[in-house]
Amino acid sequence: MKNNETAIEEIFRAAREAPPVVPPNNFADQVMSLTMSSSAEDGIAIDFPLLKIAWAASFVIAAFLASEVIMYASGFPSLGRGAEELTSAYFSELESVVTP
Repeated sequence: MKNNETAIEEIFRAAREAPPVVPPNNFADQVMSLTMSSSAEDGIAIDFPLLKIAWAASFVIAAFLASEVIMYASGFPSLGRGAEELTSAYFSELESVVTP
C-alpha cells in the first residue's frame, strides 16, 4: 500500500515540476481547419440518406396515385372507400363475436 502511495506522490510531484504545455501560435487555425472539413463531410454523408428517403416517398406517392387511377378506371371503389368497407366489415364481425 505504501509503495503505491509513494509512487502516486512521485507522479504528482513530477507533474507539478514539469513545464506547462503551450500550444503553438497557429493552434486555433489548425482546430478550425479540422472542424470545418469534418462538418462539410458530415453534411455530404447526411445528404445521401435524405435523397434516398425522398425518392422512396415519391415512389410511394406515385404508386398510390397510379392505383387510384387504375381503380377508378376499372370501376372499383377508391382505396379510401375500400378501406372504409373493410373496416366496417371487420367491426361488424367483431361486434357479433364480442356481443353476447
